Amino acid sequence: MDDEHESPIPGEGPSAVPATSVSICEPDMLTLERLNFARQESLESGVGDAEFVTKIDSDELARQAKELSSKVLSKKAGGAAPSDDETPKSKRSLLVESVLGGAKSDQHKKHKKGAFAGVFVPTCENMWGVLIFLRFYFVVGQAGILQALLCVLISFTAAFCTTSSMSAIVSSGGLVSKGGPYYMISRALGPSVGASVGIMYWLAITLLAVLEVLGAVEALLMAAPSLNFPGCKQAFGSGFMAVLVLSVWGGTNFVTKLGIFFVLIVFYTMGSYYAGIATAPLTEAAQANPWVTGISWDTFQKNWGPHYDSETNFGVVLSVFFPCFTGILSGANRADILKDPPKNIKDGTFGAIIFSFFMYSSFFLLWGCVADYRYLQGKEYYSDNNSTDDHHRRLAAGAGEHLVEEIVWNPFPNSAHIGIIISSLSQALQCLIVAPRLLQNIARDKILTIFDRIAPLSKHGEPVRALACTYIFGAALVLIGEVNAVAPLLTMCFLVAYTFMNFSCFVLTYVRSPGFRPSGMSRRRWRIWYMCTGLLGSLVCLSIMIIVSQLWALVALVTSFCLYLYINWRLEQAEWGSALDGIRYQLALNSLIQLEESGHHAVNWRPQVLVLYRIHLSEELKGIKHHEILRFYSYLRKGNGFACVACVLESDTKDEHAMHKASIEKDVIKSIMREEQIRGFAECVVAPSWSEGVNYIIQLSGIGGLAPNTVLINWPSKWKSHPHKAQEFLSVVTTALAAEKSVLAVKGLKDMPLQAVVGTIDVWWMIHDGGFMILLSWLLLQHRMWRQCHIRVFTITEGVSEERAKNAAKLLAETLRNRRLFDVDVEVVIVDDEMIQPYTYDWSLRVDQRHKFVQQLHGAQGLNADAIPLEIDDLFKMEEENASDAGNNHTPTGTLKPVVSSKEGTTGQVAVCDLRAASECPDISEHASKHIADWKHDTAPVKLEVQKSSTKERPALAAQAEWDRVASFTKLNDMIARRSKRSQLVVMNMPDIWSTEESEVNHFMTYCDTMTKGLDRVLFVHSSGHEVFEIG
Repeated sequence: MDDEHESPIPGEGPSAVPATSVSICEPDMLTLERLNFARQESLESGVGDAEFVTKIDSDELARQAKELSSKVLSKKAGGAAPSDDETPKSKRSLLVESVLGGAKSDQHKKHKKGAFAGVFVPTCENMWGVLIFLRFYFVVGQAGILQALLCVLISFTAAFCTTSSMSAIVSSGGLVSKGGPYYMISRALGPSVGASVGIMYWLAITLLAVLEVLGAVEALLMAAPSLNFPGCKQAFGSGFMAVLVLSVWGGTNFVTKLGIFFVLIVFYTMGSYYAGIATAPLTEAAQANPWVTGISWDTFQKNWGPHYDSETNFGVVLSVFFPCFTGILSGANRADILKDPPKNIKDGTFGAIIFSFFMYSSFFLLWGCVADYRYLQGKEYYSDNNSTDDHHRRLAAGAGEHLVEEIVWNPFPNSAHIGIIISSLSQALQCLIVAPRLLQNIARDKILTIFDRIAPLSKHGEPVRALACTYIFGAALVLIGEVNAVAPLLTMCFLVAYTFMNFSCFVLTYVRSPGFRPSGMSRRRWRIWYMCTGLLGSLVCLSIMIIVSQLWALVALVTSFCLYLYINWRLEQAEWGSALDGIRYQLALNSLIQLEESGHHAVNWRPQVLVLYRIHLSEELKGIKHHEILRFYSYLRKGNGFACVACVLESDTKDEHAMHKASIEKDVIKSIMREEQIRGFAECVVAPSWSEGVNYIIQLSGIGGLAPNTVLINWPSKWKSHPHKAQEFLSVVTTALAAEKSVLAVKGLKDMPLQAVVGTIDVWWMIHDGGFMILLSWLLLQHRMWRQCHIRVFTITEGVSEERAKNAAKLLAETLRNRRLFDVDVEVVIVDDEMIQPYTYDWSLRVDQRHKFVQQLHGAQGLNADAIPLEIDDLFKMEEENASDAGNNHTPTGTLKPVVSSKEGTTGQVAVCDLRAASECPDISEHASKHIADWKHDTAPVKLEVQKSSTKERPALAAQAEWDRVASFTKLNDMIARRSKRSQLVVMNMPDIWSTEESEVNHFMTYCDTMTKGLDRVLFVHSSGHEVFEIG
């Protein structure tokens, strides 16, 4: 064992730059990086012109931001905040230490081994275990020669593919080449998968040691039947396990020196088997047994097919045989002592499994030729009765001692038994050397705190604590007492590791990871080879698991998955990458490209909101929250979109100090988003002014189809005392509309409800954006805060008769009913032109742009005639077409189908109000109040599209000199306030901006304030004209 943990870490001495990192105990929580504050003090002197930057010290900001993030996590997970005491060594330092320490120890190894001595021999030694000597005849006796060879072929395929994947990974260089199987998986698939599979692999090696110990006990009982007593296998197994652990604890050098002796014993024992089978029947007992025929073609034909008993099937024999191919990772475990690890591991391991494949096949063929299947199953021959009574059966779990005595060549008594015992114990000893090192490597990565105490090495560089932990598990598992019971568990654990190793190779090749550089990666045929072998190996390993035992396969996979979830929950951010990250990258890249191409499809529109957030950092860190605009966005979450919450750090300089504070603000915003349960991203830009920074954000936020399509901003309520705020606001709106983004401006954010409300959501549709506002209102109704509200639509128009207005109102109510937007009351308000001049300014240009966009998407036919109109002209064109159809059918023009609401027995109310006349107009408020009292919400998807409309020239906007004399604006506000004074929310479309000159900006803001005077909460909406959508 190397002394990597004691190697000094370069860059961590007194001359190194001090740096610490504060990590949050969640995989999706980002790290708040602290800079070198000694150097930072000198930098602060150069940013004196930036008032906000120098207002708060960076140290204090970082500390308080960390505390805020910890509080959010504590609420979310119910756990304790991370401690500052865990920062002396980061994971990166530990990884560098392990690599450099290993490299340093390599320099002291003068005698490196090649493929044969370093890989082939130890791999064969680990594969050729007790099962060859005590279970091969059982496999042939039960499965027959054909299915026994099939077991060899299936297991060989899994081992071959896994060896190919392992060779590809180790030849890619870096940590993966030096760290053994655990490093291969963890550095390829990430720490969570790597640790969970690494633990399963450690358990598999421990189980292999248990299997070999129990095999040695079985051979001992064959040689000395007098030692048999109840519980003898558990007793002798525990004793053997203790002696082996003490041998490993005493030092691995002595064990290593005995390697050649153990190999000779293994070859001697196998030679005894070959010699005995070739010369059988040689002993008197074998000659007296007619079932022992020697090598015979008739016996071969008789044993060709399966002869399973009631307790055995193909899955059982496969589980018993597969551990013979579980030593293929031995070369990877010894990578540090090889001359050329990538080449040696590939050549040595492939040579070992191919040689073993032919050797195992030869054993099965010879056993199938030498004796009857009943003899191989452990049954005894009786001369007076050839029946196979169950009373005379010997199961293979140790009942074949007569076979070893009668067929295997024994130059002296029990020589074969002694060879089996020594071979089994030697392999168990090798497993007990590898398993603690593997466990110590997992603990050293600081992935699970429960393993922290296992990580330290002894003063001699031995993993004594990991060895003790391995012994505890091994001593418990040896109490199982049966080889056949341990074999399936062992098979499952190894297959989990092999599956993920093959999957690692497949995904690393598929994503073309720059860090994955095996030989031949630049050539297509080798990439196809790595992908095919990786995928085939994964499928074969999973198939073997299912064939062996569906129950144990499920247990193994569920255990690995639970380990993964637990590690993923407890793990801090890792310092190495993952092939899964590469998969996510490729999927995200492909999805972004496809999403950009299909972003305008009707079923794909959803609110992708850019939230312009003014963060009060000093107050936020003190616990004073200003989350109103983020809470309002959360009302739109049912649209299944995302949010990009962005803020601007005003600073004249963009130095390291300012960028660091911007990073802190970004992390604080992320903490706020987690607290408010908002899904999306956070951004913070440094700019000389807020408006300039917002300009950057609007232009650059998002990528491809994930670019925001809507801007959410707070209405500047104090713009009269701070005129620059009005200028900034209109600058943002102008930039957003130029970038083809809709604008939502919320007035009265501080008055937004904190609990569910009952009332109405009033939509005031003035010329434009009617369907878009109805969509937003429907999305609000999906949130629990507004779910008990009722939608009312007020349509403002001019230049039509009351009869046409009433028909249009009925048509709109019916259209909404057909689209299953229930319980919508509609009122058409007819006004004079001068009341809505800001909405009719440059009307024809906006409508033409909308129609051109629709034609680009759907061709000359436009959208279907049954769509919800976006423009007011669309509504009256639909009314004209409906009247024309009614005339052709000889139906009275004013007759429409009744508008039935979702509540049985009620109808959606329609009304017309003419503000041009002195007559009173009906008010639908009373009906809405009555309707809400017994209203039961039952809504469903509504398709909102736009109908191509005709364009009309509208009167020009009132001249600046005449502005103060336009009293009709106040008259329209009186009508709006009279109907919507008590509504929970008013949704109103924002007029077009006619100029950005200072005086015109004031006129625009004055008009909007006048229109909404007396209303508590208003949502101004201005669409980009590119919204084509469906609800549902």
